Amino acid sequence: MATACSRMGLRSLLLGLLSISAAYADHRPQGFSGDLGLGASSSTGTSQALNISTQDALYWLRGPWSNSTHLSYNYSRSDGVTSADRLAVANQTKYLFAAEQYAFGNIGYVRNRFDGYYYRLDETAGYGHYLHFGPDMRLALEAGVGARESHRIGGLARVAPIARFNAAYRWQFSKAAKLEETLDAVVAAYGGNTYESVLALDSPLYGALGMRFSFTATYNTQTQPGYRHFNTLTAVNLVYHF
Repeated sequence: MATACSRMGLRSLLLGLLSISAAYADHRPQGFSGDLGLGASSSTGTSQALNISTQDALYWLRGPWSNSTHLSYNYSRSDGVTSADRLAVANQTKYLFAAEQYAFGNIGYVRNRFDGYYYRLDETAGYGHYLHFGPDMRLALEAGVGARESHRIGGLARVAPIARFNAAYRWQFSKAAKLEETLDAVVAAYGGNTYESVLALDSPLYGALGMRFSFTATYNTQTQPGYRHFNTLTAVNLVYHF
């Protein structure tokens, strides 16, 4: 009898984690899903141009484990001169160990010579917590530590310890439409801090097709002469959800 009760309790716990994880994963199904986007973007700051843009994502969910990979690429070239060339790739793995708490590992890579860096590579691990403001609104708060490898244009590549703080708000105001605001701060030991804000609106069009509007603002505390600290990127993408 005790063994049967233990099995039923364990089964209930696993089913609870499955439902919790699914609820916190943007209503995505178990297994793989994703987004493919293509559109245009406009940048200001060091680079001021109208660009080709793509924003893609791949998600995986299995019980309390989830993984998300995001890729964003913006490119512009006119009369043989490249005026925009930004690649950003991020991957995060989460383990939901309680109803509103999770551990994560995060890797982020940015290559954008128009913000004064050949590349930046961040690797962090830490703790996340969900706050809810109703069935359709949530705020995810994250804090972690790790290391950054960066190479400023005109300087040397270097590695330094970092602390990362992230706040991600999501309002799922319909089954296929949502508003998101993400604030990300990376504080580096040598003072080369970066701050980023991403505001995005996803709206359905027809079937699996949707439209995504996004505004990205970044600020680098250390740049080489001739590069601006503050840069923005406004993008409109046609997105296919699968």
